[in-house]
Amino acid sequence: MPGITAYARIARVALLAAAAAGAALFGWGAAASFYHASVGLLFLYVGVSGLDGATVRRMIGGLGVFVVVVTAVVILASWLSPLQYLHGPIEVTGLIVGVASILAARYLPGR
Repeated sequence: MPGITAYARIARVALLAAAAAGAALFGWGAAASFYHASVGLLFLYVGVSGLDGATVRRMIGGLGVFVVVVTAVVILASWLSPLQYLHGPIEVTGLIVGVASILAARYLPGR
């Protein structure tokens, strides 16, 4: 079973792919592309940093909570405002990675 650092590398790929897809489909003017790219780079740092397992676990869990909260606020704001800046697949990817990060921080082994 892959460990928490392997999960960080997998989440990095998912987030950077979502950012690239968002940039290709909607342009770099969409804030979601920058957001997913920056969080993907944070997952990159966590995955290759060589930190101990407990620190990586806390960082993955914290980033997961951050991704879920920000994505939920974006979805809620899009529903409540007359502006249409919601890009469905990009936000869904953020929610999936965020929830998976919280679960990974709780249940995956250390390395």
